[in-house]
Amino acid sequence: MPTRKPVPQPLLNRARIQGGLVSSWQCDAVGVGSSQRRNLVAGGSWQRVTRGVFDTGAVPSGLHPFDVGRLRAAWSALLTNQRAIAVGACALVLHGVKGLPRRVVPEVTVPHGTARKARDGIVFRQYVTDLETVEIAGREVATVRCALVQALPALSRDQAVACLDSALNQGLIRTDDIAVIRRRLANRKGALKAIPCLPLTDGRAESPPESHARLRSHDAGIAPDDLQRDFFDARGRFLGRADLVWYLGDSRWLIVEIDSQEFHGADRQIRHDATRQNGLVGEGQNIIMRFFPSHVTGGHFVGEVAQVLTREAWQPGRKLPPRVRNHRQAGRRR
Repeated sequence: MPTRKPVPQPLLNRARIQGGLVSSWQCDAVGVGSSQRRNLVAGGSWQRVTRGVFDTGAVPSGLHPFDVGRLRAAWSALLTNQRAIAVGACALVLHGVKGLPRRVVPEVTVPHGTARKARDGIVFRQYVTDLETVEIAGREVATVRCALVQALPALSRDQAVACLDSALNQGLIRTDDIAVIRRRLANRKGALKAIPCLPLTDGRAESPPESHARLRSHDAGIAPDDLQRDFFDARGRFLGRADLVWYLGDSRWLIVEIDSQEFHGADRQIRHDATRQNGLVGEGQNIIMRFFPSHVTGGHFVGEVAQVLTREAWQPGRKLPPRVRNHRQAGRRR
């Protein structure tokens, strides 16, 4: 019985970058020919995703399953054609923008917007003008600003704002890019839905659930007084940074923490969140409330926060204590 030829490690390493997927030309380049690919599929080691694209099962490590699924969608489209350019939501995935739907449509364009029929769920867009690109992992990808213009009209308000927040927070776009995005959206289908999302963005939000919580508060007329505010104890020692805060007067705050484990995923981020939250609780004089993403989307969040604000006679627009920049300033303020 012949020995099964192993799959070269460099190809598997490449697959992990590409959501577990490889193309036929990538296989050919390392000596994994068509007959070996057929045997791998027949034996159940690989799966055929679409013509010329295979799932090796080499799942990227350290990513949430939702992120892996989005990455697979982006690469399943890119690997169908060596000239394909990632656009829209798939381009945002490759840039690392958060806040997209759990499932994104695999979409690409080809140079000059050449028309191609969709196949196996993969859509070929015809983008000719305003297509700015950069290179990611050896492939051409629409810039974040360009991809946002393409993707926003198809997203819900919460998704659109969360994506914009994420892009701003990571420094992938600047505040003045929002005006450019608005101009480019003007004549696109879905612009009437997308454009009102732009003024709601805030790059201080560090996760999609924080963006969603801020939007729910805004809708209920209890928008937070501040975001990502640093807190210190009486000796000026840093206690932690709060996601959303409402000032109750007399140096007292309602602090709301959004547990984003679903989106953070990594153990290091979870430990960071726990340390931060413990420090804030240790301050004692503040009211701490902790919510999970399901509380925000399920409607519990707004009602519980509003109840506390009413009880504590919160007043919107109250002048906030100055932000403390270092321990020495913190000590002087107190």
